[in-house]
Amino acid sequence: MITKLDKYLLMGVVLCTCSGVNVAQAASPEEAVRAILDEVFDAMRAGDDEKLKTLILPDTSLDRISPNKAVERGEASGWIGWVGTLNPGQADEQIFDVEIKIEGPLATAWAPFTIAIDGELKSCGVNHFTLIKSEESWKVAYLIDTHTPEKCLPK
Repeated sequence: MITKLDKYLLMGVVLCTCSGVNVAQAASPEEAVRAILDEVFDAMRAGDDEKLKTLILPDTSLDRISPNKAVERGEASGWIGWVGTLNPGQADEQIFDVEIKIEGPLATAWAPFTIAIDGELKSCGVNHFTLIKSEESWKVAYLIDTHTPEKCLPK
């Protein structure tokens, strides 16, 4: 038999659960974009190429600008494949001072980074992401980065 106290407790649980959903939905668009970027690098650190495939649109370009070299044109699928060869924790790319701009379903993120492989700092530079918002969530639609190890590695 359900008592009045049981009903009040059940209502409290339902209200708390529903208000938690509303708080999650009320996250700012900037926080939602940053969360996707964090998921990308968490997946990289985990060596989880399957997770990356859910965050990055198929046929996404990944271009690289290196000092004194032509722009290297590529596909994110190559990077995703490389991530799939990694052991968890083998690659650790960290982004910081991220700047996000949003206009409707379009977002860009400027994210300075450092990357270590097997615990050794290998490079640094800036990642630039273009994201689009689909019905489900934000997805990475384009990537370009710079690699400027001379700015972060000892000479």
